[in-house]
Amino acid sequence: MNILNNGFLNESDLLSIFQKNRVKRNEIFSLLMKPYWQSLYSRCMYRINDNASIDDVVQDVLLRIYQALPKYCHHGVFRTWIYKIADNVCYSHLAKRMRYNKKNISINNIEPVSHYNQVNIDDKIDMGILLDKLSYSEKEIIDLRFYQDLTLLEISDILRITISACKMRLYRALKLLHDILLRKNNTIISS
Repeated sequence: MNILNNGFLNESDLLSIFQKNRVKRNEIFSLLMKPYWQSLYSRCMYRINDNASIDDVVQDVLLRIYQALPKYCHHGVFRTWIYKIADNVCYSHLAKRMRYNKKNISINNIEPVSHYNQVNIDDKIDMGILLDKLSYSEKEIIDLRFYQDLTLLEISDILRITISACKMRLYRALKLLHDILLRKNNTIISS
């Protein structure tokens, strides 16, 4: 049976054939992803907002989907599953980019933390060490606000949370950073 000539196969049939037939996987994968290609590309572009690396990110998304398809269970909506993979790959890409950009930024770039005068530390700190102490969601919101320079409205759209939740998450992350800086400063003074 030539799968490419048969226009009567639906998504679940293609998924089933993909999982059972190792020989035709590339052809089936192309057919399976064809309706989603443009929306995946747009979704990734919206998430990372980087023309230089969009092709690499989309390729990584497609590779991850291809590798995960043999274990895919037909319990949920396929589109939701591939979009979740795309989001995770985009967030990983942003986290990697954040790791390269976060070293030795000025403390004055962190708006709410910079007005605390009682924190007596050097102008430059290693943000990588501080950010490693935060949870994933706290790092993510710090990255989107200060490294990606996105507005709260843009961040709330990306994370799919309300602006109020976005503000609260950012406030808590910055408060936690402030507490970490205070503890670090107290440790230095008492030494």
